[in-house]
Amino acid sequence: MGFQYDVKSLHKTTSGAVVASGRTRLKGGIVCPSVSSTAHMVFAENTPTTGTYSQTTTTITVTMANSFTVGDRVWLSITSGSAVSAAYAVVTASSSQFTVTAASATNSGNVSVYSSILLEVDTTNATTFSFTCPGDGILAESGLYIGIPASVTATAFYG
Repeated sequence: MGFQYDVKSLHKTTSGAVVASGRTRLKGGIVCPSVSSTAHMVFAENTPTTGTYSQTTTTITVTMANSFTVGDRVWLSITSGSAVSAAYAVVTASSSQFTVTAASATNSGNVSVYSSILLEVDTTNATTFSFTCPGDGILAESGLYIGIPASVTATAFYG
């Protein structure tokens, strides 16, 4: 097999980035954190499920049909209200709701949940780094979505 010559790139500075619609492969990327703190970004299938959320102190409760188990990772893209879009671990789960832990606040609104995470990239300092995906890359059947925290910018290579 020869080299793939139709690889594309897209640089994003905000979350909610649909990089590609339709079948594609994540080939690699460049991650540029701007602060020395822990940040989690995700590359996920572009198949969000919508729901509502309410937050009291550090617990965000998301109401939507799901099959999550405790410990599953999800990206919550907050579409209304003032909670923070981020990667979270599921703390409790039932077929109609799940909870995650966040910074203390009181919020409510709408949310898009990305649960088919293909790759999560974690940073702990303000050092730019790159990564490559082995073989032909990571297959995204329904398009590629990037969840980016406020302190990170990223370039994705896909094709």
